[in-house]
Amino acid sequence: MFKKRRFDKGGLRREIESVVGGENLFTDEAELLMYSYDAGMARARPEAVIRFTSTDQVAPVVRALYSEGIPFLPRLAGTNLSGGTIPLKGGAILNLSLLNRIRQIDTARRIALVEPGVVNMRLQQELDKFGFFYAPDPASQKVSTIGGNIGENAGGPQCLKYGVTSDNVEQLEVVTPEGDVRIWGYRDPGPDLMSLLIGSEGTLGIVTRAWLKIMEKPRFVKTAVAAFPSIENAIEAVTKIIGAGIVPRALEAMDKVSLNAALRGAAGSAAKKTHYPPGTEAILLIDVDGAGDRKTASELREIASICKASFALAVNTAEDQAERDALWQARKGAYPAMARLAPNVMVEDGVVPRPVLPAALRETREILSKYKLNAGLIFHAGDGNLHPNVIFDERDLQEVKRVKKAGYEILRSCIRLGGSISGEHGIGVEKRVAMNWMYDSAALDLFGAIKTAFDPKNLANPDKIFPVAEDRRAGPPSLKPGLLGEAASALLNELKLRGERGEQSAVMGRGSRGAVPPDAKRRYKTLDTTPLNKILELDQANFTVRAEAGVPVRELRKWLKKAGLSSGLPDMEGTLGGLIASKAWPPARDILLGMDVAMADGSMLSFGGKTVKNVAGYDVMKLFCGSMGAYGVILTLTLRTSFEGTREKAEQDPLSAAGPEFRPDEYHTRLKKAFDPRNLLNPWIYGERGT
Repeated sequence: MFKKRRFDKGGLRREIESVVGGENLFTDEAELLMYSYDAGMARARPEAVIRFTSTDQVAPVVRALYSEGIPFLPRLAGTNLSGGTIPLKGGAILNLSLLNRIRQIDTARRIALVEPGVVNMRLQQELDKFGFFYAPDPASQKVSTIGGNIGENAGGPQCLKYGVTSDNVEQLEVVTPEGDVRIWGYRDPGPDLMSLLIGSEGTLGIVTRAWLKIMEKPRFVKTAVAAFPSIENAIEAVTKIIGAGIVPRALEAMDKVSLNAALRGAAGSAAKKTHYPPGTEAILLIDVDGAGDRKTASELREIASICKASFALAVNTAEDQAERDALWQARKGAYPAMARLAPNVMVEDGVVPRPVLPAALRETREILSKYKLNAGLIFHAGDGNLHPNVIFDERDLQEVKRVKKAGYEILRSCIRLGGSISGEHGIGVEKRVAMNWMYDSAALDLFGAIKTAFDPKNLANPDKIFPVAEDRRAGPPSLKPGLLGEAASALLNELKLRGERGEQSAVMGRGSRGAVPPDAKRRYKTLDTTPLNKILELDQANFTVRAEAGVPVRELRKWLKKAGLSSGLPDMEGTLGGLIASKAWPPARDILLGMDVAMADGSMLSFGGKTVKNVAGYDVMKLFCGSMGAYGVILTLTLRTSFEGTREKAEQDPLSAAGPEFRPDEYHTRLKKAFDPRNLLNPWIYGERGT
């Protein structure tokens, strides 16, 4: 049992109260009990709750806690579904909910500057007054906050077309675990620290301000709903819609259990607007948008035709805004509606490549049947994200065991099908063990080294995301790297030999980025990446391509065009690896799905894959954006593609002009030690004698 005496009286209490005021430090039992749980299943009580009324208060309080060795974690609405805001080691809960100012809406620059406690829906309502919107729209948006959305890299129905949270943030102001205040943006020179923070669940820092991308509302938005005799028919229609080159604003699937629960919970007027024909076992909810009504109507007609070919019982278009709202109320109210059917709901969050979604559905149903569990099935179907809502009673210990076993089997199924254990809900406490199935020991060790680089004392939301000691290496990883070409294997062997001899290397490609000093060939042994020139796989059904890092950008563009596809990459000199490592075109991160990397010792690590959503662990791939070969050597890249002629969001972003020279931040340098402790790769960037 944790003791609260550290906060009862004395110097620490006086120091914290001098910053936030005595009325904002709570240690009474009733208050602590309120913060001992979130929307997940885990429970743990803090020693104190500290409430903030100004963003300037956060850093001094964090410094005080860090100096005393007291664990802490940020908390807002508490809607976390994986136990990420549970204080496992006691310490302090940092209540940021009153930091809820929308500081600026700049429609000219298309930026909204907000504090972390701003509720997602409130931001949408304010933006709507100016004819703008913020794309991430999780189902919890009526209560979930921007800070929580950033911590979990939240998605929502609209992320199919407009991307998840990380795609829609320009800059973050962050209080690091040691109490430093930093402002990081993804366009900054060097490795992308900002994007690493997104989805890190408060383990690497606390967001106090966020500069968000906002967009003009489309002139036309239409909503259609298709009723199907089976969920399998609905998922088949999803595959055909995307395969036809249509990218809807949203594409959501619900089975009959979820639908009936949602309709029972809907208000009378809303329920009347959502009738479905007899025999309906599932629905697809489809939004399309655009600048022209004619194009939007044409897409809806094609979608309706596809649905009817997949045995839809009916396809109807909402006649007005009230009917649109009613349809979406049913979808976004499904989780709370399921919660009314039983004392508890477990929401799983696996994600798979979209073409294998039917297989994932089949296996999920078999698992639920095996454990005799009732669940409603909800899908962000367009991006392969499954949300089985399993109802149960936590007072029945045997049922709880069955629920946990079923959840783990569903996650293993997703991994086996080439997916991930989380698309948007995070890992928190409840999926830590499953990280063993996603990653081998070397990858988990690197995640741990990244955590240590930011938080040497392990005080920021400790024991989250990664397996604790007793659970480490619980089983071999199910995630297998893709096949490597001969050139990649040779490069790995060469790095291993150099690592054994402690030889420093100058990583060199075609030289179009100009990152290597003129005398590098004399001072260091060069490592030529140009033989990495093979396009390894085109998954046309999933709209992904996997290629080696030395493939020229223009060559890949031409190759994809012949296949009727586009990568959204700009027409520019250089290779794929050079484009990423130099950050010559920052929006490349938006189409980056997977990466194989050679480390300085010749080992290989794999991150990401072929899914458009993945929040299992830190987003290490983003650190290689701007890493200039100093953290590791990029071997292969998996990129999202689209039909030729489809306007990608990234493609609209102009090429970046040459920015300021990269000067490593203290945290860049710490990360260099985590990735390459002997400074063997491109050593001039972080100092000739090492880091």
